[in-house]
Amino acid sequence: MAKDTVSIAKNKMYRSLVAIYDRHPTKAEKAELWKYFESRCAYCNTDIDPKSRMGHLDHLISSAKAGANNIHNIVLACAHCNGDEKREESWESFLKRKAVSPLTHEARRTKIENWSARSPVTTLNSEFSAEAEAIIKEALENFDFSVKKMRALHLNITY
Repeated sequence: MAKDTVSIAKNKMYRSLVAIYDRHPTKAEKAELWKYFESRCAYCNTDIDPKSRMGHLDHLISSAKAGANNIHNIVLACAHCNGDEKREESWESFLKRKAVSPLTHEARRTKIENWSARSPVTTLNSEFSAEAEAIIKEALENFDFSVKKMRALHLNITY
């Protein structure tokens, strides 16, 4: 296991602060997701062994587009669909491209939309996000300042 570096510590700090207002799904929520999608990829319907690493949690609205970590903004996807094919494509256009027939597309789209509708808030309020990011930015700047002070202190150590 790699040792923590300053950049790793800073990244952990950032993720920890974000998790205060946008927590990751709990084990119970993940279990509910696996049950709802019947251990199958939401896009291609491939059977996924829950004990394998082939099941991915894919955001319908990505965090880069203000998508939240709410479990209903996440679907079960196989590693092939989520890792190799979908990339930055929207789930709607990917599903349309992936479905082998209009009937298949409609059934999978409906299943995903019904899952998502269980908790319709899937994006973060922009004012809230801006305030949270300002707080996080301040914390990270304080972290950088503390690192500089610790490095200066380290120069004065005599062994």
